[in-house]
Formats: sequence, C-alpha cells, structure tokens
Amino acid sequence: MRQLLVYIFIPALAVIGIIYPFYGLCSYMVINILRPEMFFWGGQAGNILFNVTIGATILGFLKSPRNPGALLSFHEFWLLLWIWLATVVTLLLTNHPLQPRSWYYSNELMKLFIVGALTLALVASKERIYRFQHIVMTAVTLLSIWGIEQHFRGNERLEGLGGKAFGDSNGVAAFAVLYLPIALNMFLTTKNTKEKMLWLFSFGCIALLIVFTQSRGGMLGLITALLYLLLRTRKRKQLFFLICLAALVFTFSSLREADTFKRFERLTSGEKMDYSGASRIVLWKAGLLIFKDHPLIGVGLLNFASAKAPYKAALSGSTEPDLLDYSFAGYKVGHGTYFAQIMPEGGLLLTIPYLWLIIGLFTRGYKIRKSGKHLSDPHLADLLAGLQAGVVGNCVCIIFINNLFMYFLPIQILVGGQILRQLEQ
Repeated sequence: MRQLLVYIFIPALAVIGIIYPFYGLCSYMVINILRPEMFFWGGQAGNILFNVTIGATILGFLKSPRNPGALLSFHEFWLLLWIWLATVVTLLLTNHPLQPRSWYYSNELMKLFIVGALTLALVASKERIYRFQHIVMTAVTLLSIWGIEQHFRGNERLEGLGGKAFGDSNGVAAFAVLYLPIALNMFLTTKNTKEKMLWLFSFGCIALLIVFTQSRGGMLGLITALLYLLLRTRKRKQLFFLICLAALVFTFSSLREADTFKRFERLTSGEKMDYSGASRIVLWKAGLLIFKDHPLIGVGLLNFASAKAPYKAALSGSTEPDLLDYSFAGYKVGHGTYFAQIMPEGGLLLTIPYLWLIIGLFTRGYKIRKSGKHLSDPHLADLLAGLQAGVVGNCVCIIFINNLFMYFLPIQILVGGQILRQLEQ
C-alpha cells in the first residue's frame, strides 16, 4: 500500500519539476530528508522518486528562459566541480587498489555538483531563498516529529531515521544541528506572533531530536552553534537567557545520570573506556600520517580502511595495545570527515576546495558586516546568522563522522552564498 501511494506521486513530481523547476528542486530536497526507503522498510524501490524528480527538474531548468551560462559567474559552481573532479583524479592516479564502490561515491559528488548548480540557478532571489528555507525547515520539523515518535516507540537513539543519507544517531544529530539555529534565531527575531510560535515549535522538535540521539559529537556541535549564534544574533540578551536556563535545567535535572553523560564519561574512564570514541583519535592520527605521505592526491576514495594498516607500528608506542588492535581492525573506517576522508583520501586536491567552500561563506559574511550592508535587510541577515551558526555546528559534528557524501551542508552553504549576494546589492 505504501509503494502504491508513493508511486501515485511520481507523475505529479515529474510535472512539477518540468513546469516549476524551483519546486522540483524543493521536492528533491524534501525526499532527501524524508527518505523513501524509510517508507519501504529499506530496499531500492524509492530510488525512482529521486531519479524522476531530479531528471524533471533538470529538464525544467533547461527549457526555462534563464541563462544557464550565468552559473559560470558563481565561484561555488567551480568549487563543487573541483570537488567532484578531484575525486576522479585521485581514483585514476592512486597506487592503492580501489574499493568496489569508490566510483559510485565519486558519482555521488557529481550528483552534488548537479544539485548545487540547480540551487545556485533556481534559489537566486530573496523570495525564493525564504521559500526554499521554509520548505526545507518544514521537512526537517516533520522528520523531527517522526524521530520523537520513534524514540518513544523503542528506537531510543534514532538509528536509521535518516535512511541511507544519515542513518546512524551521530549523522541524525549532525543533520539536526545544521538547521536548529535557523529555527531558534527566527523565533527570537521575528515580530509576527504566529510565525514566532511556529518557529518555537520547530526549534523544540529539532532540539529534542538532538537530545534523543545521545550523540556526543551532536552535543558538542550544538554547543558550538549556540555560542556562535550568541555572537551573531540581534537578540543576544534573550538568547543568553535561554542558554542559561538550559544550563540550569541540565544541572538540576536527572540528565547527569542519563546515557548521554555516561557516554562522555566512558571516553576516559579506565576499564570502561569507550573504544568507539577513543579509537577515533587513533584513526585520525593514522589519517594525518597518510596525508603526510600522500599530500597531493591522497589514497583515493574509500581507501582509508586498507591504507591505514602500515601505520599501526608508528602509533604502537603511544597507544594502549587493545585499543590499537581495535582501531586497526581491517573494517574500521576513520569516522572523521576531515582527518579520515578529505585529507588522507583526497589530499590537497580535495581538501582545498572543500575547505574553501566552507571558509568562503564566513569571510564574505565578515566583509558584509564590516561594511554595514547587512543592516539594509535585517530579516535576511537574521536568516544568514542562523544558517551560519548551523554550518559552524555541523562542521564540528562532522569531525566525528564521515560526512563527505551528504548534500545538506554544501547546499546550505550555497543558500548562504545567495543570501550574501542579496545583501551585497
């Protein structure tokens, strides 16, 4: 029955994408958040939704009167192209045997380039920026409600909530941290009472989602995002009060005995040390050694797990033997976007454009704030502040997980770039 209901939407999605490519892009983002495989209990049946939606959106964009050549003026367009081509070059030139799905994941970055190009082309006005973010935030809120419901039905840490895109609890937390500051800052700054209540509801749902994951990386990312937002929001006093209130609740509640705190304690608690957390430090050290030996093109996508083996001896003197054996098990990946994916697997060829994409959002934002141009549209600047805080928090979260192939961070950065262009006018 679920498959039948979803398939009914396929012709509608095709028509929407061709006639209204902007809403085709929005639909594609929504089904990336509310994953079809979650409705199909896994399996591949939902893939047709992705293919139809993005294919129709591309056709709609190509037939539109917009000038496709305008994309060439966006530096983000070239950075996304560089990121994809960097993975192709590293796979072609690496001396390490390729993993079976290396080319598949390189093609995923090609898809990111296509979706990113459509985002730059179609989310190019103030009205569309707001509409795109509102649609995405609605989907994020619906996913959060679903996650809360799953938590109370037995899926305590929300494993698998994001399907194949962000399946484990750490990925769910990182995803939620990316969007929570938007809801929070819009709640603080909007003057419309109805909107304020809707944003408060969205913020509450997303915050609960993060807490229920019990993710240490998610909590660190959340704290970082809130501190950054405290520096950027127009409502510093109100946000400071909310942060203090939350701190008091955490201090005087039973949460200190909850699993989230216990998981932090197990990082350094002797015999109870959590190898899942401690092994990440060991693996990141191995990743830095790989990067040192292969600084230009790395060892190729997905090759970290096999390439790390020769570095076990180099770390043996500074690592407890059992932890070392656990960390260097053949199947162990690095669980770190920077130190276990981008740097060791792609070298500088991949590291430079990826970091440039992130850092550029903040350097341009700083120039606009310094010039005072953000004062021309405070509401749009409020959206940017929340977006940037989410990006900062997510960038902290992905230190602890493999995030290279998730679309949400790059797409938010592109939307942030479009906001900056509106403020620059």
